[in-house]
Amino acid sequence: MPDATVFDLDDTLVDSAATWNHVIGTVAARHGHTWTPRDWAAIQGTSTGSWSGYLARRCRGLTAGDAVTQCVEGMVWEVGRGGFGLVPGAADLVAAATALGPVGLVSASPRRYVEAAVTACGLVPHLATVVAGEDVVRGKPAPDPYLLAAHRLGVAPARCLAVEDSASGIRSAHAAGMTVLAIPNATTAADFAVLELAHHHATDARIAAKTLRTLAAVAG
Repeated sequence: MPDATVFDLDDTLVDSAATWNHVIGTVAARHGHTWTPRDWAAIQGTSTGSWSGYLARRCRGLTAGDAVTQCVEGMVWEVGRGGFGLVPGAADLVAAATALGPVGLVSASPRRYVEAAVTACGLVPHLATVVAGEDVVRGKPAPDPYLLAAHRLGVAPARCLAVEDSASGIRSAHAAGMTVLAIPNATTAADFAVLELAHHHATDARIAAKTLRTLAAVAG
């Protein structure tokens, strides 16, 4: 059994994808671009620099920096009004991980949003470290975010279990040398090359919690 668990945030622990899509679409409309499902598919799981640049290229008079600011403001507002919360089973999943060792969080999203989300969802007491998008030069799918989390936890990457939903996140954790438990989102579920990088698979957070406890029992 790994000595530490590191979670992704969006769509792994919090049910935020639809809200991100809505907020980004609202910012796009404000700047003359009609946001489409194809646009959303193009940016899912990418770093802040990637999605903000994509949005800026499609909008009149919008810089990547302004795109980040406006979208983060929208997401923080949504957090404050309770626009989304934990995915079903996430609380149990985090509790199972906490019982086994230190827990970290690795998100490609900006820290202001990440801190608002983990605070509102009651995750802060469980987290020994939080790596946000600004903390690394190279974000997912590069290994840097997960390597930084392992360093901060004081655990070798090979002794960490990463729980991820996106292709870029799975690639990142795998490249860092971590054992990967994938809870695939709709896009990732069809990417068999990426799924092969994960050592374990679960259909949702509830099943992932059972998988975590099974791994602990086998190790014990």
